[in-house]
Amino acid sequence: MNLSFDNSITAKVVKAIAEFDLINDGDKIAVGLSGGKDSTFLLLILKLFNQHFKNDFILEAVHVDPGFDDSTALELKKITAALDLKIKIIKTNISDYIAAKEEDNPCSKCAHFRKGAIINYLKDNNFNKLAFGHHLDDAVETYLMSIFYSGQLKTLQAKRYLSKNKIEIIRPLIYLREDIIEEEIENKDITVLKSSCPYDGRTIRSEIRKEFNKFFEDDLLFSNLVSAMREKNNRELWLAEMDKQILTKKMKNYWEKG
Repeated sequence: MNLSFDNSITAKVVKAIAEFDLINDGDKIAVGLSGGKDSTFLLLILKLFNQHFKNDFILEAVHVDPGFDDSTALELKKITAALDLKIKIIKTNISDYIAAKEEDNPCSKCAHFRKGAIINYLKDNNFNKLAFGHHLDDAVETYLMSIFYSGQLKTLQAKRYLSKNKIEIIRPLIYLREDIIEEEIENKDITVLKSSCPYDGRTIRSEIRKEFNKFFEDDLLFSNLVSAMREKNNRELWLAEMDKQILTKKMKNYWEKG
């Protein structure tokens, strides 16, 4: 399989790895592989790094089969075999749970179950890191969602340590734009596997992304949003909300004559 990438692409991924300290000597890393463009691209570029980095790390793939018809497991095995990598297919009955609950949008619970299944496998097999294929567009989208839908300033982190499970989640593609990944997958003539989930493409996040299109199409606006996600000293925000009891007492003082 063709593992050559333009230097501008590898430089951005290596920048993220170096800046956020994502890959170290002796790591045992599992890539969460769905067969979509992002996770497939991540597996390819980490395989390249696995061959050429001075840091010696173990790389494998892991996939949770939720139990829907038309499983992609066989095709995923072909991809990993072409890369001479191991893959673990975790069989689950998540599809039965979703069918029984008949929820309008079970995606968050499904993601929770899938992540739990992966974490349990990683703990049992001495992995210390789980790599996801989230990219820069995902980070900005999460940032906008946190502002508009929860009134907070949060985004995807390049790495996040799960202290309870002693697993670190890493996102090496965090500096890459989505269109770059799409172009590379197309140029390498890699077939993107469609999810067998009946809710695929009907998530709340996919609907929200349509609303945010203008933020992603304007390069200057997008760049400013990326800049705004950084920790810096030039913010001019309101103070944290005052305790309600203290504020109520302070307000009453304005009406009391001396």
